[in-house]
Amino acid sequence: MVSDRNAIIGGCAAGFVVDIALFPIDTIKTRMQSMQGLRLLGLSDLHKLKGVGAAAVGSMPGSALFFLTYEHVKRRNQGGGIKQHMLASSLGEIMACLVRVPTEVVKQRVQAKLARSSWEGLKHTLANTGLRGLYVGYGTTVMREIPFAAIQYPIWEKLRSAYNPEGSGFKSGVCGSVAGAIAGGLTTPIDVVKTRLMLSTNNEGLVQVVRELYKEGLSSFYKGFSARIGWLSIGGFVYLGTYQTVIEHIV
Repeated sequence: MVSDRNAIIGGCAAGFVVDIALFPIDTIKTRMQSMQGLRLLGLSDLHKLKGVGAAAVGSMPGSALFFLTYEHVKRRNQGGGIKQHMLASSLGEIMACLVRVPTEVVKQRVQAKLARSSWEGLKHTLANTGLRGLYVGYGTTVMREIPFAAIQYPIWEKLRSAYNPEGSGFKSGVCGSVAGAIAGGLTTPIDVVKTRLMLSTNNEGLVQVVRELYKEGLSSFYKGFSARIGWLSIGGFVYLGTYQTVIEHIV
């Protein structure tokens, strides 16, 4: 079993690598899901990595909290199989979102060009909505992350148990890629709603956002589908491959 120390170190490494490496793809997804949609898609400024500061600040503690909780719950509930992995990953996501959501709010506002920098996005959010504004979409994010994790991690554990008994980081990454793509596709509608809530400047509620998306057409719930699948497929490979590699080589 993975110790708390190794889970924290592995989580920090995995979170930092995946969030920084895949930041441009995440930006494309966010812009596609925004109200402006393709009109905001412009790719010419992606190399500037605006909003990457917020991603970098939140990636390591968020991922560390996830894996610390995940591995701890697994140790306490050995032999639980799929139910064990679903419970561990769900609790891990609830904890991780305490850090992830505020950084996600700031990051996505910069990505959607509602702020010029992470610092400006943070100041603007606090000035207009206070600390509460940093947790806009927390409930929706948890609603997205729990089913996503409850799908992804049991699949990942099952695949790596069958095809990666030796603990190879590369094979773990391949298993994570498959699991991430499946989970990402199934949870895209929730992700779209979450993004719209975080980008709202009118304090729109969940019901209002869902109604607006419905008026735009059912296809609106799948905006950014291909980018999300690509992001989470590559992300699953990098994230879980990095995590496995790090925990296997920590002394």
